[in-house]
Amino acid sequence: MIEISNDFQIKSYGRFPEALSEQAQFKDRMVEVSKLYKAMGESYLQHLGDDAKISGSEKKELNEFLESILLVLVMLRKLDFSPIDEEVYIRKDRGLFELRLRFGEGGIWELTGAIRPEYKMKHRVFREWFNLEFSNDIKTFYAVYGNAGLDKTISPEEKVQITKQIDRIIAEIIEMIVFIERFMLFQ
Repeated sequence: MIEISNDFQIKSYGRFPEALSEQAQFKDRMVEVSKLYKAMGESYLQHLGDDAKISGSEKKELNEFLESILLVLVMLRKLDFSPIDEEVYIRKDRGLFELRLRFGEGGIWELTGAIRPEYKMKHRVFREWFNLEFSNDIKTFYAVYGNAGLDKTISPEEKVQITKQIDRIIAEIIEMIVFIERFMLFQ
């Protein structure tokens, strides 16, 4: 669960679930991202229905899907593409939106961050974000990974590119969670 303070300080922490945290389960983690992404889209469309309105429980469910995808991406980043990183900074808009990921022993992780008042949060329609930006980010992630794996070996340079795409998606997910929690209006 992601905590968002009144001054937009962000905090989350947890432990990687054992069911997906073994090194040999890389393919399971990759499939899980895709499965969660697809399920989130289906859930959103089902809830939206004919009335084009989103209720509080539906917003909660969207956030739960986003948090689940976030967790698997954090696992992929640490376990598969950049295992030596103990601390990672992800910045948007010249550091006005900044996240820090820290990794501990035994699959423990912590995410902290802040969104400064000067940061221009994109007030957007969830459907547009999901269909355009988020879908493109997920597709790009799989394309970058797929291209890197064509020769059956992923070089350190290719891992850096994959990790950058994961970081981009992590930041997008956090921004959308903040948007849903604080700015998305009930219709």
